[in-house]
Amino acid sequence: MDFFHLLARLQYKCFSNKRCRYLGGAIISKVVCKIIRFYYHCELPYSVDTTGVHFCHKGFCTVVHPKVSFGKGVVIQHGVTIGKTDKGVPSFGNNVFIGARAIIIGDVKVGDNVNIGAGTVVVKDIPSNCTAVGVPARIINNRVENVT
Repeated sequence: MDFFHLLARLQYKCFSNKRCRYLGGAIISKVVCKIIRFYYHCELPYSVDTTGVHFCHKGFCTVVHPKVSFGKGVVIQHGVTIGKTDKGVPSFGNNVFIGARAIIIGDVKVGDNVNIGAGTVVVKDIPSNCTAVGVPARIINNRVENVT
C-alpha cells in the first residue's frame, strides 16, 4: 500500500470511528483531506470508504462525491469524476474498472465485473458483467456466462 492509499484510509477511519472523533479525529480527517487535495490534486472526501478501492496514478485529478458507495476490487484511473444530480449518487458493485477521464453522474447503479472505458459518460445503470464505452455510455460486450 502506498502513501496515498494510506492517507485515504486514515481519513475515513478517523471520520467513521466515534471514539476517534471525540479525540480529534474529525480534525485529523479534515487535515488529511486537505493534504490529499493539495498534494495529489484529488477531491476525495473523508466520508467515502475507500477500503478495497485502488486509485491508479495516486488519484490524480479525481473527484468523488461524499456519498458514493464502492464495492471491493474497484480500480479508478486518473481524471475520473463521480458526482450527483438531483436524483442521487452512483453506487458501484465489486470488481469494477473505471478508465481515465470517465464521468459517472446521477443515480446510477454499476453492477459487478464491469469495465467502463476511458472518456465514457455514464448516466444510466450498467448491469453486471458488461463493458461500457462512449458518450453516452453504451454496452459493447455483455458477458453472460452459461452454467450447464
